[in-house]
Amino acid sequence: MANEHGLLPKADPETLSDELRHRREVWFDKAYEDDNLFLTLAAEPGVLDQFLQWVGFIYTDRSSLDPGMVELCRIRLAHRNQCVH
Repeated sequence: MANEHGLLPKADPETLSDELRHRREVWFDKAYEDDNLFLTLAAEPGVLDQFLQWVGFIYTDRSSLDPGMVELCRIRLAHRNQCVH
């Protein structure tokens, strides 16, 4: 369910389980200092798990995709979706 701005609700960092708190710290260390995406996905931990598995595949040598092409896809998707972040 989205709010009046069309944004999905985020998990409250204070209510995260110990495991999710640890994963959030790893997120800060290895991905971004901004936890908007993490907390949005952590509202449904199963979705967070699927996303992190996908990221682990795309951004490692397990994928044959060129990293530059992946970044271009991210930029294009953000632009097409008028991403506010």
